[in-house]
Amino acid sequence: MTQVPALFPLLPSGLFGPLASPNREHYWLLLCRLFDEFFGPDAPVPPSMGFQRREITAALERYLLADDPWEDEDGETPDTPLPVRVNTLYERFRSTGWLRQERIGAREMVTMPPVVHQFLSLLVEFAEHGPTFVSAKMRSIEHQLQQVADGKASGDALDEAADQARRLLVSLSSMSLQVRDLMPELSKAESTAQFARQWFERYVSEFFIGDYAELHTGDHPLARRSAILSVAQQIESGERRSALRAWYREHVGGGDETRGDQRFARSLRRLRELERIDEYLGRLDDDIRQANRRALAFLDYRLRAPDKLDILLRRACRGVQHAPEDALRLPVAPGMLMEASRLRAPRQKPQPIPRSANATQPPTPEQLARLSLLRRMKRARLVNADDMARYVGTHLDTHDQVASEAFSIASIEDLRAYQTLLTLALRSHRIGGLRREDPLGRLLRGYRVELLDAGGRDDNGYLRAPRFVVRRVGPPSRKTA
Repeated sequence: MTQVPALFPLLPSGLFGPLASPNREHYWLLLCRLFDEFFGPDAPVPPSMGFQRREITAALERYLLADDPWEDEDGETPDTPLPVRVNTLYERFRSTGWLRQERIGAREMVTMPPVVHQFLSLLVEFAEHGPTFVSAKMRSIEHQLQQVADGKASGDALDEAADQARRLLVSLSSMSLQVRDLMPELSKAESTAQFARQWFERYVSEFFIGDYAELHTGDHPLARRSAILSVAQQIESGERRSALRAWYREHVGGGDETRGDQRFARSLRRLRELERIDEYLGRLDDDIRQANRRALAFLDYRLRAPDKLDILLRRACRGVQHAPEDALRLPVAPGMLMEASRLRAPRQKPQPIPRSANATQPPTPEQLARLSLLRRMKRARLVNADDMARYVGTHLDTHDQVASEAFSIASIEDLRAYQTLLTLALRSHRIGGLRREDPLGRLLRGYRVELLDAGGRDDNGYLRAPRFVVRRVGPPSRKTA
C-alpha cells in the first residue's frame, strides 16, 4: 500500500487561517503583491538577512491606500486608522507563519520561510495554470529519459521525468471534470451573444488542450509514447540500473537501500502509466463531444425561441390575473361542449390484406454439412482478443519478451495469430506509430509488438516476413498450482 505523504507537519499550523476567513480574497491579493515585490522570482534578489519590518509595513500601507475593499468579519467596513490596520495585518501574517521575523542587533528583519515560499509558488502557479500542451511534456519526458539512458544525466532527471508523467496524467484526468463543470455555468448566460462569446473565449481557449487538434493527426505527440516506454524498460533492466539505484539510495533514501529502491520503483511505475493515456484521451473525447452537442442544442433553442419569451409569459400571466371575468370565457360556440355531434367520427382501420406465406423447404444434410464447414472455416480465420491472449501467453509464459522466431505454428488459428502480430509490428513501425483508433490495437492488451529489423527475415515454413518482438507491458504473470 502506498504511504500517504504528510502535509501539515511541513507547514505552520495556522497557515490556512487568512485564506479561510471572510476576507480571504483580500489576504490572497496582499500575499501575491508581497510575493511579486519582495520574495518572488520576479523580485530583486533579497538580502541574506531579509527585509526590515518597516519596508513590509510600508508596502502593505501603500497597497491599502491604492485599493482598500477590506471588510470586517461582521460585514462592516472598518474605520480604524490605517497604521493600526497595517500592523494588524502584518501580525496576522507573522502569527500564521506566512512571514518570519527575527531580531538582528537593533533591527527587526522579515523573511519568508523556505517551505512557505515553495507552497506559495505552487499556489500562484496553480492559479495561473493554462491549457495543457501534451506535445511539449512528452518530448521533455523523452529527452530526459534519453539523457539518463545515455549516462549524461543521473537519477534526478529520471525522477523529474516521472513527476512530469504523473502531472500530465493528472491534468488529463481533471480536464473532463472541467468540461463538465463549465457547461452549467455557461448555460446561465442571459443572451445568445453572451453564451457564444463565453463558449469560444473560455471553453476553447482556456479549457482545451493547447495542442488538442494535433492529437488526431499522423504526427501526433503520443507517437513517442512507445519510445518512452522502451527507454524506461531499458533503464529498468540495463546497465544503468545499478548506478541509478545507488543514486536514489544516496540522495533520496539517505543511505537506506529499501527506501531508495522504493523511490526508484515508483519513478519507473509512473513512467509506465503513460500506457494508460489513451483511456484518459478517450474519455476526454467523449466529454467534449457531449459538451458540443449540448452547446449546439442550447444555441439552436436560443435562436428558434421567440425573443424575450420569459417577459411575454409574465405579461400574459399578469393580464389573466387582472382581466374581468367575462374576458376569460373559452372561445367556443354556444351549446354542449362534449355533444356527440361535435366529436370526430372514429377512424375505420382498413382490413389487412391476407398474405400467403412463402413455401419453405428444409435444407438437405449436405447443405447443413457445408454450412457447418463454412462456419468452422470462418471461425478458424477469425482472431479475437481471447485467441491472441492464449497464443501470446503460451509463448511468453513468465518471460518479459519473446522474438518472432520462437512462435510456433501448429494450426490455422496459430497462423492467423502470427499474421496479426506481424501486421501490428508493421503498423507500429510506420510514421506516427499505431493509431489509437486502429481496431487491431484492441486485440493485444498488456503487450506491445515492435519491429526489430526491416531487413531481417524469418522463415517458419509458412511465411517469410520481417523479424519482430513481443514485449510485456505490465508485470509478468505467475502460474499457480
